Amino acid sequence: MTKKTTPGGLEITSLAEPTEKPAKDIFDRFHPEMPQIPGVPKATERVEPELEPEAKQRHIQIVGILGVVAVLAIAILWWINRASRKPVQFPPSEPTVTDTSELPPLPPSLAAATGDGPIVAAKVEELSKPWSSKKFTFVKPLTAEAVEAMVIRLPGGGLWAFAVKEAYGKCELEFVTDLGLIGTRYGYQASHPMVVNPCSSTVYDPLKVGPLGGNTWARGEIVQGGGLRPPLSIDVQVRGHSIVANRIE
Repeated sequence: MTKKTTPGGLEITSLAEPTEKPAKDIFDRFHPEMPQIPGVPKATERVEPELEPEAKQRHIQIVGILGVVAVLAIAILWWINRASRKPVQFPPSEPTVTDTSELPPLPPSLAAATGDGPIVAAKVEELSKPWSSKKFTFVKPLTAEAVEAMVIRLPGGGLWAFAVKEAYGKCELEFVTDLGLIGTRYGYQASHPMVVNPCSSTVYDPLKVGPLGGNTWARGEIVQGGGLRPPLSIDVQVRGHSIVANRIE
């Protein structure tokens, strides 16, 4: 309340107008202030320090350098990937020329095998007498494998050709016409020439035919020794003045 005195000496009492509360004392229910705790300093807003001009410039330079390095790395990887896909081209090699004039001539049996006809094992006049023999080379038509062989003129005009190497081994068979040698070395009393295996002392009789199993028979039956089977037979025929070999067992 306030009192005022008029010029006539009359006191007038009036209610005082309310004073406005300072802004800091006005309560805002939407933004309440944090209570002040004794001993704890009042929190203040954090202000990020501004970078100095030199620091800003260095920061920009570092970012630019990293960007250039990244671009170079991508370019290098792209180039490596492209180079790996590019086919390698080799210079054309010069063809190898073989001088056939210096090569040794083929044996008659091998030369015959390169043609269309069968292999010529011998001439008829070469095997005109019984127990005459001749070695030749038979070439298998399908595999072109060379097989050392022998053909023998049997009594009565027949022919027997066989592979010189034993069927299931590496030993070479021999045709022995000395009957005394067959008796002393192999212990077999023979009445005619025999084919022998010097490794196993097996004696094969060219005049006998023995079974191989089933309905298969082969000439050169084993008459002594531990051989597994007779020699591999080769089919031969007389054509004109030649004895030709067609196929092997």
